[in-house]
Amino acid sequence: MAFSIFVSDAIAADSTPAAATATATAATQQAGADLQPYELSAEKMMMDNLFILAMLFFIFYFILIRPQQKRLRVHQEMMKGLQKNDKIITTGGLIGQIVKFEGDDVVVVEISPNVRVRIARGSVSEVVTDKPGSSANDN
Repeated sequence: MAFSIFVSDAIAADSTPAAATATATAATQQAGADLQPYELSAEKMMMDNLFILAMLFFIFYFILIRPQQKRLRVHQEMMKGLQKNDKIITTGGLIGQIVKFEGDDVVVVEISPNVRVRIARGSVSEVVTDKPGSSANDN
């Protein structure tokens, strides 16, 4: 008797109209489509990855590369503007006054009275502005 109930239920399920089955299938597919926000294709994933890489490049450019280029440009302008009698600080920490230039790359700096050293022009770190009453050669 139990077998006949299961068989009759199966026959009843098979006898539903095709339109009702198609509607139920379409509703199921629509519900599945709502769960998936967009199609995961290889092209879409590649475009997402390229977008992320482009954003990382722009972040690195504006945080690291651009400020470094600006500092380099300011330093090159400062080196071009060096003149005789400018007081300077070298990258090694020497403080002195420019006495003369030897060619384009060598600067003669007086670090103490009658003590002159030759340094590379690129090793000049900054030009010191004198405050009244102080000198770079005072001990």
